[in-house]
Amino acid sequence: MAVKPGWEGRFFEDFEVGDIYRCRLGRTVTEADNIWFTLLTNNTNQIHFNNEYGKRTEFGKCLINSALTLAIVAGILEGVHGGFHRSLVRATTG
Repeated sequence: MAVKPGWEGRFFEDFEVGDIYRCRLGRTVTEADNIWFTLLTNNTNQIHFNNEYGKRTEFGKCLINSALTLAIVAGILEGVHGGFHRSLVRATTG
């Protein structure tokens, strides 16, 4: 899969499964980040914050809350491009 350059000007139809977009910013997600976000959003699924429960699952550990992942990605895109919301509006309204 090739790395696709740029974000600006892309519409929903331009994205394909497996596309890779590089960003110069990054964020390390800690266990505390995951637990705080999970509890803040009142997510009661034990897989996100109970280590003993997580060890007994097929994954063998707690999982990162997917809403946290989405929030971080949206925040990074907004900070880098200043237009994440503009792109979504363009993509949905044509």
